[in-house]
Order: sequence, then C-alpha cells, then structure tokens
Amino acid sequence: MQYALCNPFQNKTVLRMGLRPDLRALKKWGQNFITDPAMLEKLVRTVNPQPQDVMVEIGPGSGALTRLFAPRVKQLHAIDIDPRMGEYLEPIQKEVPSFSFEYKDFLKWSPPSELGDFRLMGNIPYYITSQLILQAFEHHERIGDVHFLMQKEVGKRLVAPHGSKQYGILSVYAALFAKTEYLFDISRNVFYPRPDVDSCFVRFSFDEENPVSAELEPHLRQVVRTSFNQRRKTLRNSLKSVLKDRTSIEDKFDLNLRPEQLSPLEFLGLTEIIFKS
Repeated sequence: MQYALCNPFQNKTVLRMGLRPDLRALKKWGQNFITDPAMLEKLVRTVNPQPQDVMVEIGPGSGALTRLFAPRVKQLHAIDIDPRMGEYLEPIQKEVPSFSFEYKDFLKWSPPSELGDFRLMGNIPYYITSQLILQAFEHHERIGDVHFLMQKEVGKRLVAPHGSKQYGILSVYAALFAKTEYLFDISRNVFYPRPDVDSCFVRFSFDEENPVSAELEPHLRQVVRTSFNQRRKTLRNSLKSVLKDRTSIEDKFDLNLRPEQLSPLEFLGLTEIIFKS
C-alpha cells in the first residue's frame, strides 16, 4: 500500500525539505519522514555527535538527519531498505566522502569488523521497533550508545517499572543491557505522512558493565520471553518447559509470583538459579 501527500501546506513543507512532491511513502516499510527543521536540530543537539565518532544510521530515508550528521562525525554509514532513497543519499555522499550507505534490512545486517565500535541512531519503523531494539542489544559490546526515534507507547514500555501494566520483555532487557533514558515526546505533526500516534526519543547507553554474562544471555532471553508469553500465569506454570528441578528451585525462589512482579535483577537471579544449579 502507498499513500501520498495530502494537502497544500504539507506540499510546501515537503518541498522545503528537498523531497519530490510526488514522493510516496511506502506503508509496508513504515516510512514517516521528519519534515520539521526545528525538531531535526533538536535531535542533533541531543545526540551531540563528535568529530571522532563513527555512526550508523538506520532508515535514513530522504537524508534529513543524515545531511546534518555526516559533516560532524568521522564516519557515517546508513542502512536503508528502500533503493529509491539513493536519489537523496548520493548527493550527500558526493559532498561528504566519509559518508556511505547500503540498501539492506537492518535485521539481517551484521556490523563489519572494519567498522570498529560505533554509535547507532535511527528514525525506526513502528512495526519492527521491538525487533530493532533487540538487534541493537545483541551488538551492545560494539555500540557506545543508541538513539532511536520510536512510537511513544513502546518508549514508555521500555522504562516501565516492574509491577506496572506496561512492564514486559522490553522493560527487562532495557534495564539489564543498557542505561535507558526516555528523553522527550515528539508530536505526530512533524512527520510526513502524519502517523496516527505520537513518538518519542530514547537513548540506550552501554558504557556501564553489563551484569549479564555472554554464557547466561540466551538463557535469560528464554526465561523472560517464556514468562511474559503467559503473563497471567505464575512462574510455576509458565516456566514448566524451562524448569529442571522445580523442588530445588522452590527452596531458593518463589515460583508463585507472576512475571510482572519480578524486577529485572530478579529475572537475572532466577535464570542463574535455573541454569547454574
């Protein structure tokens, strides 16, 4: 499905941002372009790019953020699934030789070794936000920080405390794998096409020591995912397929709790009990 520009005011805004008036955003890829210059500048100030930075941008689209970041950093590499965006990215590459881009699905992308450590940013599609966040967490050892523009509802879930209705899988991962900050709200009115929901800007920092060992990480993911897939059940019932010896574990952990009652560190502790006992 495609949807086009819808009113004269928006036409003027899009033209001012350098977009062709006949450009159609593809709904199948969740495309929503930022068209507000003040918001673009605010995003740049918040990320605070430095001359020594190597950055990766997911979904540069028409390059609205790209053209602001590229001259400010040592290297910027952009990844976009839509080959039509080359029309907007190629001119930036000619002006800034340290900028490069490729057409690829980020969920299938692995950072090449020659890229080294990097910072990650992006205006990411709503429909795969969770997958993109988890993909970023998988590469946390090489990423300094992540700045994602995402659906407000997802951003609130990321920082939700345990015991709340919004607390879930992403909340646990965000607390254990990163320092997660909900930075500010972003109105739906700064985008073309205008989405049905508001957005937010979120930062994940990986500077601090990760409490989850590489050996335990896949087991933690299994325990958290299995628990919240049946969040109304107690851990005793939801984790039947994971628990090895329920009796010995019950001596150390209360399995009558429901998943939303466990803090992220308690999930980590439960995982250690199950797989290290």
